[in-house]
Amino acid sequence: MKPEHNSQQEKKPVMDAQKALNATAALCSKKEYATADIRRKLANWEISPEDQEKIIDFLQKNKFLDDSRFARFYARDKFRFNKWGKQKIAVSLRQKQIDSNVIAEALNQLETSDYTDTCLHLLQQKLKHSKETDPIKQKAKLIRFGIGRGFNYETVLQALDRLSGKLSL
Repeated sequence: MKPEHNSQQEKKPVMDAQKALNATAALCSKKEYATADIRRKLANWEISPEDQEKIIDFLQKNKFLDDSRFARFYARDKFRFNKWGKQKIAVSLRQKQIDSNVIAEALNQLETSDYTDTCLHLLQQKLKHSKETDPIKQKAKLIRFGIGRGFNYETVLQALDRLSGKLSL
């Protein structure tokens, strides 16, 4: 009779520090990561806190890992491809434990004219698909939509001013 294997009792092999270093270096050479993401990966691999610090330190010293570079690319990509506003990008970067000064620097690199134009374009698209006929409700929906996409109130109002000819206000 075969002994029963209980997958709950079998312990997965713990990755050693050298393999973890090689794996994280390979990951970071292909894509930008936040330090917190790599730290989480190392913890999941059951790497000791001391070894985690050594690995993170090595990756940072050898330019595999750089939160400032990550934040710049992340902000640019989320704005360009996902059409996120600065507030939504900032919240997402804070969740990745990026320093607030680094976040501010990354957000300042977004072009102001492109930023307002993007908000305007999103509101135009939303307006095209809106079935709302009451102008006040229509404006309120557009404001909520713009803020929900991460644009600040002032930027949404600027975009709405440029749209005013298309709104029945």
